[in-house]
This record gives sequence, structure tokens and C-alpha cells, in this order.
Amino acid sequence: MPAESPVPAVGTWRPGPAQAYLLLLCGCMSTLAVVLVAPILPDMQAHFAAVPGVEFLVPVSLTAPSLVVAALSLFVGAIADRVGRKRLLVGGLFVYSVFGTAPLWLDSLHAILASRLGVGLNEALIMTCCTALIGDYFHGVERERYLALNTTFASTSAVIFMAVGGALGELGWRAPYSVYTLSLLLAPAAIWLLREPSQRSGTAESAAQHGTAEVPWSTTRLAGICTVTLVGAVVFMAIQVHIGYLLGGVGVTSPRTIGMVAAAAQIAVVTGSLLFRLLLRVRAATAARLGIALCICGAGFLLAGLAATFTGVVAGALLNGLGAGILLPTLLCWNMCHLTQEHRALGTGAWMAAFFFGQFITPLVVVGISKWVDGLSQAIWLMGSVLLPCAMIVLLVAFGRNRWREVR
Repeated sequence: MPAESPVPAVGTWRPGPAQAYLLLLCGCMSTLAVVLVAPILPDMQAHFAAVPGVEFLVPVSLTAPSLVVAALSLFVGAIADRVGRKRLLVGGLFVYSVFGTAPLWLDSLHAILASRLGVGLNEALIMTCCTALIGDYFHGVERERYLALNTTFASTSAVIFMAVGGALGELGWRAPYSVYTLSLLLAPAAIWLLREPSQRSGTAESAAQHGTAEVPWSTTRLAGICTVTLVGAVVFMAIQVHIGYLLGGVGVTSPRTIGMVAAAAQIAVVTGSLLFRLLLRVRAATAARLGIALCICGAGFLLAGLAATFTGVVAGALLNGLGAGILLPTLLCWNMCHLTQEHRALGTGAWMAAFFFGQFITPLVVVGISKWVDGLSQAIWLMGSVLLPCAMIVLLVAFGRNRWREVR
């Protein structure tokens, strides 16, 4: 690997759109890890039908990478702050393809499950480093716009990967795993286009160049943001994970129809991320953006939970997706703006851990509430009933403290 060259605080090399879009494409690898192989799980389970516990092991192979990301992102971030982001990112992209394509030739379900853990480790490397590099390279409104595009890219790629996974699945359950070779295309581009940030590029000097004050590092504030992010992840994923069950409750069981609704919900997330950029243009403050996002998500929960028809469930899912598209970049930007450069990868890793752990526990939370209130629809309705008043309180605080708009 070529020697690392630091990003100069002042000099000829400046990161631009090429670096930003490359990092955004790298971020799509986390979406690839989940949605690509979801359509082939039934065929995979049939192939390993003789393996004890197959009905548990095959679904776990889908979610295992997310659990590893949740467990290791904080440690990956700490290492990246010490040894550098670019080196870990490039290595992660290369090794990601090795573990990702392993099921093409592995004949043991347990070995495949182990390879999925390797996918999760390298996903943690990729996600933490590429997000931290966006924070290192860009500042202020420009950084927030690229972080919003992170949600846009992820949701758009989810729709694409769903379709690709389903199409390749027609050739056999192993075929979709070949798409993991995409990371091999990104690795050389990362070597060529990216530079390791210098220790001064993201701290006081950079803040002065962009007219912003450097925010001191605070573990207490980071813990608070990560706690809100964990809750936000449950809000983000609750309807997405259970859309098939909600539609089944109103008599819709066609996999094709459920898939179309799930894809439409992802498009709603993309639309929400574009609305986030509109909120940036009107200089809406973090509290205002958070309140708006949670209000829309809460309304979506209420609508989907009360729905007795296909149209009602779809409307609730789309409304929730719209709010989720605003919520995710709001949480990410909120965290990023409070991280100093020397702790940026650590803080990013902590945020990733909170978000992915929230994703992992979402089914447990929703199922637990469902058993308590006797039904999934009632559980979704209850979540909305709690979330909407909380969101309105956030908005009232934003107005009451005159924090509706940011001063720039």
C-alpha cells in the first residue's frame, strides 16, 4: 500500500466532490451486507435443511454483521484515531470482499456464519472510517449536506440491492454473494483519491477557516447523543422490519406486494433526506430538525397502527419513512459537529455502535411491546402515542429557547 500523505491544513491538495462521493459509495457497503441476501434466505435454509437449528442459523447469518458492527465500532474508532482512517478503510474494503464472497465456495453453514462475522468486522472498519473522513474533509453546511447524502445513497442502494439480490437469486442462493466484489473496485479508488488527515486539519485551524468555534471533547455529551441515537434507530427500523407483518394483518400476504411496499418506504427515506437538505437551507437548528423528524415518524406509527386497510398501512409506512429520512442525518450531523479531529473516529464509532445496536434490538423491543398490548398494530400505535408528544416537547423547547434557527 502506498505511503500515507496527510491532508495539509494549507496547501495544494483539497478534498472535493470526488472524495465525498467515493466515501458515500463506500458507505453503501453496510446496506449491501443486509438487503442483498435477504431474498435468498428461504432457498439457503432449504439447502441446509439437514443442519440442526437451521431455522435460527440462517436468519442470524443475515443480522450477524450488524451485531458485530454494534459490538466493535467503538474499538475500531479508537484504533482509527491512532493509526489513521485511510489505512483501515482500504484494508477493510479489500478484506470485505474476501469474507463477503466466501459463501460462494463454503459448504458448511457454520463456516458461512463465521464469514458473516468477518463481514461485520470489515463493515465496522468501512463505516467508521469513511464517515470520520467526511467529518475530517468537510465542515459546516458542506459537511451536513454530504452526511445527508449518506442517507440518500444508503436508501437508494437498498432498493437497487434488493432488486439485484432477487434477480441473482433466480440463479441459485449463492449467486448474490458475488456482488460483494464491488468493494474491490472501491479499494483502488480509495488508495488513489484519499489522503490521511493531518492532526490540524479538523481542529482549531480548520474551525477558524470555516468561521466556526471548536467544540471541546465531552464523553458525557457523546453518551447523551448515542442514547438518543439508539432510540432513533428503533424508530427508524420498527416499521421497516415489521412491514410484512403489518400488511399480513390487513390480509396482504403476497411477497411481491410486500417487497414493493418495502421499496416504496425506502424511496420515502430518500425523499426525507432531501427534505433534510431543505431544512439546512432555511438554517433549521438541530433541535428543530429532530422534533420535525420525530413528529413525522410518530404520525406514521399512529397511522400504520390504526390502519385497517392496505392503503392505511402503506400511508403509515411512507410517512414514517419520510420522517426517518430526516431523522438519520439529523442524528449523524448532531454527533459529528461535537467531535474534535483527534477523537472523531472514536466518536463516530460510538455513534455507529449505538445505531446498529438499536437496529439489532428493534425486533425484540417491538415484539416485547406486542405481547404486552396483545398485538403488533397496537404496539406500533403505542410507540407513536409516546413518540409524538415527546417530539412536540422537543419542538417547544426549540421555540422556547429561540433555537429554531442556527446562527451562521
